[in-house]
Amino acid sequence: MNKKKIYDFHTHISSLEVLEAYYDQDVIPVINCQSRDEFKGLIDKREVFSKDRIPFMDDLYYSMGIHPFDADIVDQQFGSSYEDLIKDANLIGEIGMDACWCDTPFEDQERAFVMSLDLAKKYNKPIILHTKMMEARIYEILKDYDLDMVIHWYSCDKYVREFIDLGCHFTVGPAIFVDENVRNMVKLLPLDRILVETDGVEAIEWLFKKKFDPSNLRNILEAVINELADIKHVSFDVMSDYLLANSERLLRKDFYE
Repeated sequence: MNKKKIYDFHTHISSLEVLEAYYDQDVIPVINCQSRDEFKGLIDKREVFSKDRIPFMDDLYYSMGIHPFDADIVDQQFGSSYEDLIKDANLIGEIGMDACWCDTPFEDQERAFVMSLDLAKKYNKPIILHTKMMEARIYEILKDYDLDMVIHWYSCDKYVREFIDLGCHFTVGPAIFVDENVRNMVKLLPLDRILVETDGVEAIEWLFKKKFDPSNLRNILEAVINELADIKHVSFDVMSDYLLANSERLLRKDFYE
């Protein structure tokens, strides 16, 4: 009997082997594409699977957007096709601003961010946000938009309540084991605003400074879910059910019908 689905709501996948590892473990990835080439690579992988043994075509989800790192090279990343690419994506992102790891000029970051938000509004798409050390400015911008919003890997000790009041969802990943800000944030989050993520195999390796075997993707996500359940004082099954419902609602799967 198959295990209950887990959605890894924000991940990066660089190889067919990692993609296959997800579906072998009943983990559904929401794959981020940050360029036209990444999108083409995803479609190529999809075509391989469609001709192979795994009938998962209804469970291939992806986000696409201008990462703040690339806000000054949009043409190189997407050419003139950005709007055409994102209008068919499940979510727009990861988009936002970054003053931590990024030296892209802030005016370019904000221009690209607002352009993506306007397109999300035009096509009624949920967004995935990257907010590193730009939480205050992003909060001010988002107040003008009525969108389904997901903040990815939020590790700031400020603005959590403000973003909750805006209706934001938050992805929580393995950082819950090492980052007190993440744990404190989880204590504040309503159960219907929580999602889980890995941010990809490379992000897990960066976090723990050691090699990660993709065959353990489900194990690490279940460990995150168990930690979430402990913090929120609910059972593992209750937490899992909320995560499944939250994910499928944002993916517009009409989960409640």
